[in-house]
Amino acid sequence: MSEADTTFIQPVRDTALGRMLSIDALRGLAALMVLVYHARSSMWVGIGSTYSEYGLSLNPNAWLGYFSLPFSYGGLGVTLFFVLSGYCIHRRGAKLLAQSRASDLNWNSFAIRRFWRIYPTYFCALLLTVTIDYWIVSTYGVNPGQDNSLLAFGVSLLTLQGFVAPFYGSNGVFWTLAMEIHLYAAYPLLFYLSQRIGPNRVLLITLFVSFGYTVGQITTGFEEYLPHRFQRGPIFLPYWFTWTIGFYLAEVEAERAKGLSNKTWAVLVFVSLPIGLVLTTSNQYLLAEIFCAVAFAGLIQGSLTVRGEQIWRWFGGQLFAAVGVFSYSLYAVHAPLLVAYHSLISPSEPTRKFGTLWPAIGGVALVIPIAYFFFRTVEAWSIWKAATAGLTKADEVVTSSNTNIQ
Repeated sequence: MSEADTTFIQPVRDTALGRMLSIDALRGLAALMVLVYHARSSMWVGIGSTYSEYGLSLNPNAWLGYFSLPFSYGGLGVTLFFVLSGYCIHRRGAKLLAQSRASDLNWNSFAIRRFWRIYPTYFCALLLTVTIDYWIVSTYGVNPGQDNSLLAFGVSLLTLQGFVAPFYGSNGVFWTLAMEIHLYAAYPLLFYLSQRIGPNRVLLITLFVSFGYTVGQITTGFEEYLPHRFQRGPIFLPYWFTWTIGFYLAEVEAERAKGLSNKTWAVLVFVSLPIGLVLTTSNQYLLAEIFCAVAFAGLIQGSLTVRGEQIWRWFGGQLFAAVGVFSYSLYAVHAPLLVAYHSLISPSEPTRKFGTLWPAIGGVALVIPIAYFFFRTVEAWSIWKAATAGLTKADEVVTSSNTNIQ
């Protein structure tokens, strides 16, 4: 095995902005997976109905639908996002611990930077959701969301949706943002445990917790007793291992843990990904999360090597990376934008599903440039604000090379 197969790339060597192309490409891939998944599932009748009408005829609408089957797993982009988040958030902490096990992060600075990075975009996306939902209700008399009350709006801002109130409006994907922020809140515990007992044991602890919670939910269904639960969540524990395996990759990069060889990761991906896909098909999403997290960790680890970085430099990788730059904005606004587009192209039946995929493809093509505009007007400012907010002079020196990938 050559050195290029196993050597982690050095951060900030890729562009003057300090971005890592492989990380941006993976973010872009995850965001597009989720976007296409939601457009496809909300506007197309599905493979079963298409096959009932067309069978194996040569009708292009039928074959376009059949070839879209891989996108039915696009919701797994959320799992990829969580693994990437754990890696990116902990990179600086892992380097500090590698310098000295007694090191500690400035948690006040961390909280302030996370606030500026997340909340301006989140708040503006919620306001966009308010506007679109109000327009649809007043125009078509159809409520596209679960709850459009002021209480649900305020609870969503606190990321307590699912606990004390329903999720707000048509932007149901924000259950994942609530999980992300709750995982941030648990990060100091992971950092402390990694200091005391090392990253390997931390990974095993979170695997045990996530698996135990998942088994408990499968056998008892206790989450169904939460009165405001919607889709998945509101408890973050099933996703703790997913986030922590990204945390573990940062520890490996900082040489605080011995990494697996690329061949071992390839075997893990080869075994765990099919199991995760089968479990997803069987609607066992929480159990699938664990296996898919391992598969995506292998993908990320391979992408972070010199050879992996070179592979991402092909033309498609550059396009994914371009989307990855504004992937948070794309995630934050795509759901209400798809709802608005759907209402415009089918005003008499705003929830109608079509027998062809072309309306869904049109929705994807429309949402991407609007999301980029949202990024330029909202998120770009919050990135700049997060880069310096709450930092001491010492923090600025240490973090100047890391801010853009977080």
